Amino acid sequence: MFKPEYRITNHFLSCLTEITRLSEKIIQTKIRLPLKLKIQRDAITLNTHSSTSIEGNTLSLSQVSKLVHHEDVAADDTQKKEVLNYINVMNWILKHPHLPITEMRLLRLHQQVMHQLLPKEKSGHYKTKNNVVVDSKKIVIFRPPGPERTSKLISELLEWINTPSNIHPIIKSAIFHHQFVTIHPFSDGNGRLARCISEWILYHHQFYPYHLLSFDNYYANDRQKYYQKIQQARDLDFDFTYWIEYVAEGISSTLKKLFNRIQQISSKSSKEIELTPKQIELIEHLQSNGALGSKDIGEKLKISRARVNQLILPLVKTKIIQKEGKARATRYLLS
Repeated sequence: MFKPEYRITNHFLSCLTEITRLSEKIIQTKIRLPLKLKIQRDAITLNTHSSTSIEGNTLSLSQVSKLVHHEDVAADDTQKKEVLNYINVMNWILKHPHLPITEMRLLRLHQQVMHQLLPKEKSGHYKTKNNVVVDSKKIVIFRPPGPERTSKLISELLEWINTPSNIHPIIKSAIFHHQFVTIHPFSDGNGRLARCISEWILYHHQFYPYHLLSFDNYYANDRQKYYQKIQQARDLDFDFTYWIEYVAEGISSTLKKLFNRIQQISSKSSKEIELTPKQIELIEHLQSNGALGSKDIGEKLKISRARVNQLILPLVKTKIIQKEGKARATRYLLS
């Protein structure tokens, strides 16, 4: 049975107070849907760039942004696949935050993270050989448990995560993140998957306001400190106290930046439009699928071509949606 050790410190409680205050302020701002979707896309872009860069991906933020918007970039195919895979995983999590985190879903997400990056027998399957964690100089700093223990350790961790309790979501998310990279259950992709699922835990508990945070940027901005904090808990015989404080500090800092950005964008935005439920549904389909033609939109919304045009016209006029192509080749996408 997994029973993590940690203390609730005054510093953690102070961070939690600030996190709660900022979350309430963001919710009270009542962000309009087009702005919310823009910030969500930007958060996915920054999260993807940050998390993959931690693992050595060299694509720029601008290049990642183009891939998020379904544009191609001139770059190494493997690095593009790393980014596109991460985008797909984050989009899946954003669509299914309410689902419990099960072993089957964990394996499927690993398969998505490592799609075409690992052989099929390793993608979505636990490691079969011992692996090690090395530092920037390729010196071994940690030896994870062997493959014979992986399944049991993951099952115990998931049971702890999914058991109803009064444990704060930040604590659950932080401990899962650390324990997962410590178990190191796969031959590759452990860090990326740990960061994805640690965010999923917060979404699942409805903790992040509107799912707008790009939290991985906090780790990427000081990668050395990130690794040091992970190792510190191991050196302290897996006392997670300081690791939890570090994660809480990051959430507080990221929320503060988000709140400031929302205020800046909201003050500059003068275009107001009351969206109908069908227009909201249309925007969500474009967010999930990228560009769509009128026929595709009609099928997804179960409405006529004439009704599609009625919905789209005011969205194009206010530049929430942009139009590409002509006649039957016309497609629509979020601006």
